[in-house]
Amino acid sequence: MKKTKKKKFGKTNKEKERIYLAPHSHYDAIWVFTKEDYFHINIDLILKKAVNLLEKQKDYRFLIEQTYLLSVVERRYPELFKKIKENVREGKIEISGGEYLMADTMLPQGETLIREIMFGKKFVKDTFGVDVPVMWQADSFGLNAQLPQIYRKTGYKYLAFRRGCPSNKPSEFFWEGLDGTKILSHWMPLGYRAGLNLKKLDQNYKKLRKLAATSNIFMPSGSGVTMPQEDTTKVVRDWNKNHNEKMKVSTPLDFFKKLEKGTKNLVTKKGEMYSGKYSEVFPDSSSSRIWIKKTLREYENKLLSFEKFSTINFLVDSYYPEELRDCWRKVLFLAFHDVVPGTAIDTGYEEVRQHIGFLDNQLKLLIPHILRSIAENDSNNEEEGNIIVFNPLSWEVSNWVEVDLSFDKGEIKNIEGLKSGEEELDVELMNFSRYEDESIRTARIGFVPNVPAVGYKVYKILQRKPKTKEKTLKIKGNKIENPFFKVGFSPSDGLINVWKDKDFICKGNELVLEEEKGDLYYHKNELDKPLKTEGGEGVKYGFFKIRDFWIDKSDLRRVINIKTDYYSLRWPYRLLDKMEPILWKHNFISFDKKIIVYRDLPRIDFITTVRNQHPRIRLRTRFNTCLKNSNYTCETQFGSVERKTDEFYLKPKNWVEKPNGIYPSLRWIDYSDKKGGITLLNDGIPENEVRDGNVYLTLLRSVSMLSSDGSCGPAVPVLDARELKNFEFRYSLYPHEGDWKKAKSYQQGHEFNRNLIALQTTKKNKFKRERSFFKIEPNNVILTSVKKANNTKKGKEIILRFYEASGKKTKTSISLFKKPKNMEVVNLLEEKDREFDKKLKVKDKTIYLDLKPFEIVTLKIKL
Repeated sequence: MKKTKKKKFGKTNKEKERIYLAPHSHYDAIWVFTKEDYFHINIDLILKKAVNLLEKQKDYRFLIEQTYLLSVVERRYPELFKKIKENVREGKIEISGGEYLMADTMLPQGETLIREIMFGKKFVKDTFGVDVPVMWQADSFGLNAQLPQIYRKTGYKYLAFRRGCPSNKPSEFFWEGLDGTKILSHWMPLGYRAGLNLKKLDQNYKKLRKLAATSNIFMPSGSGVTMPQEDTTKVVRDWNKNHNEKMKVSTPLDFFKKLEKGTKNLVTKKGEMYSGKYSEVFPDSSSSRIWIKKTLREYENKLLSFEKFSTINFLVDSYYPEELRDCWRKVLFLAFHDVVPGTAIDTGYEEVRQHIGFLDNQLKLLIPHILRSIAENDSNNEEEGNIIVFNPLSWEVSNWVEVDLSFDKGEIKNIEGLKSGEEELDVELMNFSRYEDESIRTARIGFVPNVPAVGYKVYKILQRKPKTKEKTLKIKGNKIENPFFKVGFSPSDGLINVWKDKDFICKGNELVLEEEKGDLYYHKNELDKPLKTEGGEGVKYGFFKIRDFWIDKSDLRRVINIKTDYYSLRWPYRLLDKMEPILWKHNFISFDKKIIVYRDLPRIDFITTVRNQHPRIRLRTRFNTCLKNSNYTCETQFGSVERKTDEFYLKPKNWVEKPNGIYPSLRWIDYSDKKGGITLLNDGIPENEVRDGNVYLTLLRSVSMLSSDGSCGPAVPVLDARELKNFEFRYSLYPHEGDWKKAKSYQQGHEFNRNLIALQTTKKNKFKRERSFFKIEPNNVILTSVKKANNTKKGKEIILRFYEASGKKTKTSISLFKKPKNMEVVNLLEEKDREFDKKLKVKDKTIYLDLKPFEIVTLKIKL
């Protein structure tokens, strides 16, 4: 090998370059092999060989990422695990990252990301007695903007990552989160394979040294399921004989400790790491296998509500379900970086479906059990009631809720309304059955209660008309009007128009059917227009045809029902200004659309049922506005980020992955100006785009190849990803005045996702009329977690976690249902951390503190 000239750095010319070669292997729970295949490869072929090399070569080192794999080794291979344990304690094996599983960081909710770290780090600490200071993000498809705060508050000091960095120089920097928290970071310019090919060390070193901020050069030496190389230490010794720049076989921690000594001149980068300029982030995977995105969101929401109410039950009754931990493990598997993006082979999802079945069975039984336990144990015999409604959110919520009821013969003749104290509500009797004496046997009702923060309210059935204030919900011609807006509807194409205070807001809920020639990673098409839209745009042959149209009416809602079929061919398809089509052929996709306008809620809900047998399509819904803003806002984990519109038209040169305008978001996206705009809410439909004033949500993509050209993985058929099945999509339109902050879009997003839960009470019981266990004010501070504290030995210690959602400094109050005996600010691992301590003031049952913009705070409270 040739000697290279020493690079001169601005800091000091005397500093010698040091190259840190870090052997590793990236673990996939599933991807192009099954879970058991990966266990065999990673344990029998990789870890056993790594341990063998560590025994033979005193200078060898190795990195392990995820504790899910280690827990399997512990159970199945105790002798191997014992050796791994010894090497970890001696510093020869470094656990970097140390998550339960390496999660996708864009699609799961923030709490899920915290639990991946919490479960993983606890395993490492309990099993090996060491900490994990380096976060290792080798393969997640981009990094969300709040990760610097999440990582620092879970005990990481350093971050090494592969994807999404918007600039390639310098490769070392401080990354700043939305709240201002910074973490010392290294971006891998050549990915995690920089030092994999030992014959190209010199070539890759020269590339890396041009981008490095200091004289310390980091070279990951590994890849996904790649075996350790026996000649690594020999190659390094030979390098050092022939180069002035010294190389050592090391771990990421060695590199960062040295880097940390020279951080004075490092730059700071802000914002999410989600650029395809230098590495792929695969934005179109946000709609691959859409069922898994919807399912993850559903069970995250259910599990967080279950955990919250289980903690309350622990406080009033001492019972805390052990099943919570197993439920979280299943959710964490769903959040893995090749599971929720949908980028694995079909057989990999067999295990996923088993986890979903477990969650469904457990939560279906446990949630009602816990809620009834709370109501009965918190009772003071104040009021009889037929229905109890629980609210999991930290502010008082008015929202639509439905409940199934059953009665004894002769018990209830009519259901006209509900009553709680002086409050009386209208109800919608959705369906019912009667006994022979005309009394009601079963019924399903819907209503809009007003329920206290993290609490409940009890309602009694009225068999007379309720006394309610007169409110407007009327139809005039083809328009529905409520106190918030007007909605025009077209029976000819099923589209709606929305006005607010006479101002046109948008036209929308238009289905857009597009050509799809891509794969699990990328949308690809050749047409410069859709196959067809409901408005008629697209190629001449196909068309949407409305089969049925009607409106259901009640005092509380108007529900527009539209049944539509798409035909790939209608005839004649020319001279349509003179001739009506008379033949409709090749119907492979059909739709049932419900458009729900409420009397008492300021949003329009959409339920779109898709029966799909049409391969190779992308299906989106579109809302057309008159807005010209060049930016829009997306919710991210514990905050929000601003993104550019119309990126579809960008054609930059030399990008690894050219921008296409597609992004993932969590619960909402907002497109508005100072005057007003729209927020689109979703409950598991993350992919969005804003182009030419149109806001798109992607409902599904039908593809048949993992990687059609072999560029992102093997060209494996994935027939299940054609999505030839039935789907139900829920999303909502929230027209508003002002921007998203004034409109409190974050509040609407949580309300659309975290449903009120209504149950029929047991007979002859009396309850407290209403109760709030926890309330946070103002409502730009959002409670995300209430759980039993880890390692609680004495007393009833719980965790409250919340964050500031609007990007402004906020004076916050937290009202508790009991006077706290003790409290402290802890980090996200529930440990005391002076760096993130805050002043707390307590007055009776209320805690007061100040929050920074987008700050996440965790309190440990003894009650």
